[in-house]
Amino acid sequence: MILMSFMFLLAAAVNPAQSQGIQEIKSDGVIILCSGGEDGKVKWFKDNNNKEEEIKDHGNLTYEVKADQGIVKGFYRCEYEKTDPYEKKKYVFFLRVQVCENCYELSRLRAAAVILGDVLFTGGVIFIIYRFTTKNSGGTQKRASNSRAVNPPPPPNPDYAPLDPKTRNNAVYSGIR
Repeated sequence: MILMSFMFLLAAAVNPAQSQGIQEIKSDGVIILCSGGEDGKVKWFKDNNNKEEEIKDHGNLTYEVKADQGIVKGFYRCEYEKTDPYEKKKYVFFLRVQVCENCYELSRLRAAAVILGDVLFTGGVIFIIYRFTTKNSGGTQKRASNSRAVNPPPPPNPDYAPLDPKTRNNAVYSGIR
C-alpha cells in the first residue's frame, strides 16, 4: 500500500505535460498549446503515415486533439512566423495519452495526504496491537540472574554400561540408531 502511494506521488511529481506544451488532458482528448505564436496566425499539421496534412480552419494557439477509442496518439506540429517573415518557428508534439471519462487528476497535496494518512493509520494499528499484547502478557518478563540450575541432573547410573558391539545382535534393524 505504501509502495503504491509512493508511485502515485512520483507520477504526480514527474508531469511530462508541463514541459511539452500540453495545456490540458481532458476526458475526451488533449489540448496542446503552440507557445510563442499569435492567435489567428498559427498553422497546425498532423502527420498521418508519414504524410503531413494541414488542419484547415484552425489558427488558434491551442488545438484540441480528440481521442480515438480512449487513446490520443500521433505527431502534431504547429508553425508560425515571427516578426521576420523568413523566420518560422516550429513545435512538434508526439502524443500518446490514454484518456477516460471516469479519471481524475491526483494533485501532489492529495497524494501526500494519502501517504501521510496511510502511515499514521498503520502506526496507530501497530501501537494498539502493541498495547494489547503487553497487557495480556502479565507484565514485564524478568530474566533469571543465575543461569546455572540450582539442582543439576543426577549422574548416569553406573549399573548401566554402554553396549558392546561384539555382543550385540546383528539382525536387520539392529544397526539403525
